[in-house]
Amino acid sequence: MSHYDKLAGAEDLSTEAIQSEVERILSSEKFARSKRLRSLLEFTVAQTLQGNADTLKEYVIGTEVLKKPDTYDPRSDSLVRVLACRLRVKLKEYYSNGGAEDPLVIEFPKGKYVPRFQRRDQLQTEVERKLRSRNSYSMGKFLAAKFNEESLAAAAEQFEEAIEADSDWSLAHAGLANVYALQAFLGFRRPREVWPLVRAQAEATLHLDDLSSEAHLALGTAYALLDWRWSDADLHFQKAMERDSYSGAGHLWRALVCLIPIGKIAEAQRELRRAHELARAPFLEEAAGLIAYFTQQHEEVLRLSEHSTGASGAWWPWMRSCALLGLGRVQEAIGLLERQRHHEPQRTRIAPTLGFAYGVAGQTEQAYELRAELRERRERGAWVGNYDVALIETGLGNQSAALALLHEALREREPAVAFLTVDPRMESLRAAPEFSGLIHRIVLMEGEFESRNANA
Repeated sequence: MSHYDKLAGAEDLSTEAIQSEVERILSSEKFARSKRLRSLLEFTVAQTLQGNADTLKEYVIGTEVLKKPDTYDPRSDSLVRVLACRLRVKLKEYYSNGGAEDPLVIEFPKGKYVPRFQRRDQLQTEVERKLRSRNSYSMGKFLAAKFNEESLAAAAEQFEEAIEADSDWSLAHAGLANVYALQAFLGFRRPREVWPLVRAQAEATLHLDDLSSEAHLALGTAYALLDWRWSDADLHFQKAMERDSYSGAGHLWRALVCLIPIGKIAEAQRELRRAHELARAPFLEEAAGLIAYFTQQHEEVLRLSEHSTGASGAWWPWMRSCALLGLGRVQEAIGLLERQRHHEPQRTRIAPTLGFAYGVAGQTEQAYELRAELRERRERGAWVGNYDVALIETGLGNQSAALALLHEALREREPAVAFLTVDPRMESLRAAPEFSGLIHRIVLMEGEFESRNANA
């Protein structure tokens, strides 16, 4: 149970004390004439005290409190959101004038429909909450810059703490949206589960700050890698660049996840050069290495890996090994991957690429061992992408098995699928009709993207 849940459940407050506070609020002048606000407060408090806080969603409130029909669609009818906002304001007014001495306080955190109960003597001041939020946010930014699985998970927790402390702060929502996007992009969490979280936090950011560049970066990445809606993705990246014109982040991510997958190589390279000219964006060096690899500039990847000062050092040995494979220096790549796997056995990118290299080198026993290891990890509940297992099958020459797994990767919306058109490791599959079908589904919107850019 999270800290928020504990507060919402009011474990240290009696039901009678909370109900008495509700009665005091409802008998006040501010609530006397507002039937809907009274009903909303009574319903949400009652459901929370009965242990039903998880059911307090927009649709439930609309149908139960406002008596909307079963066909009610919260996406087209914002009345619940409007009333929740009004209730939030009215409660603040009540506690600043008339309820200032009440022994407990009922709050409605922004973006939630679950009331939070606190004893007045335990209530943090607004300044204290904001300071706690900003400290958590700062730690989240520090952790997110490391770009590994453990640090991103810890960063997400810090951003969640920041939102809990100050749900009205747009930067905390934006930070969480972009951490979620990185977790999906880097293959650390199941994409179909994470992308909706990215969108929810990005939309919460825009609700608080409709000029947020970071929110549009997150939405652009989601539209590109979840939906393959390249035109919509490009629109969000353009908005990100307009709202933060001296940052290289919009140019970087537009190049990497929007232009490269649909073969706009020259334009992607121009965007990356522009990113280098502007304020440095996180992941810039790594993105340069990935783009060089996807465009089969393998010698350039080797050069970049020798001079990198990027924070995510574990990326460079992996990219260097991929470049060595591209140059046909398979045993060198295997040696590098084996050393990295020995030092960091849990790194998600290493085992699939090493299994692929073993297959290419004819070391089939080792390749099958790694395939079995990935399957065992999946059976234990860890997220292992279908693309990763498909890579080993490709190295082994098991074309049918690889293509079947790529279809599963497509169904799961694994980000790596968007790069099928440019991933050199998949070269042996390109002649297969099934592979062409996969590519067609991914770049289906390319024509629309081309048309929009031509008319811009």
